[in-house]
Parts: sequence; structure tokens; C-alpha cells
Amino acid sequence: MRFMANSRPADGITAGQLAEFFDEHGFSAAAWNLVRHRVVTEYALKVGDVPGIVLFLETESADEATAVLAGLTAVRQGLLTFDLDPIGKTMSLGVGS
Repeated sequence: MRFMANSRPADGITAGQLAEFFDEHGFSAAAWNLVRHRVVTEYALKVGDVPGIVLFLETESADEATAVLAGLTAVRQGLLTFDLDPIGKTMSLGVGS
């Protein structure tokens, strides 16, 4: 199954705290492992009023996707929460930027 996981700062967490966390920690080895094993198939850093990250996941179930998200360091440390939505196929339009 495919899922889109859209993060937002956890209650009481500021954009500055998130920026500091990601500046200090970057993407963990565990997070890169999810990319290598194609659990996370795409990701994007969010900009604007609500900073965070959007992940596209391939898992067997919503419970598995929820467990993957719960294992992320930023989630375990109470910095980010995610909304998880099932999605169909995605398509790259290949339009110039």
C-alpha cells in the first residue's frame, strides 16, 4: 500500500526548534535505511508557515506505516507528528521547473 505522511510540528514545538534539530542531526542512518529499502519512496522538505517533511511510504498496511513513522527520531523525541493518508499511484509529469 502507498501512503503520504504529512508532518507538522508537535504541540509547543517551534520552527526554530525543528530547524535546530535537523541542522544538528540531518537524516539519521535509520531514515536513510528506509529510503534504501524503498519503504520511503520519496520525500520533500516543507517550507512556509508549517515546516516539516512529507514522506511517501510503501508498506503492507497502515499499521506498518504508523510504526515506521513512530520509529523516526524526530517523532520519538516529540518534535513532529504525522497525518497518514492512503494514496493511489503517483505520476511524475516531467514538466520543466
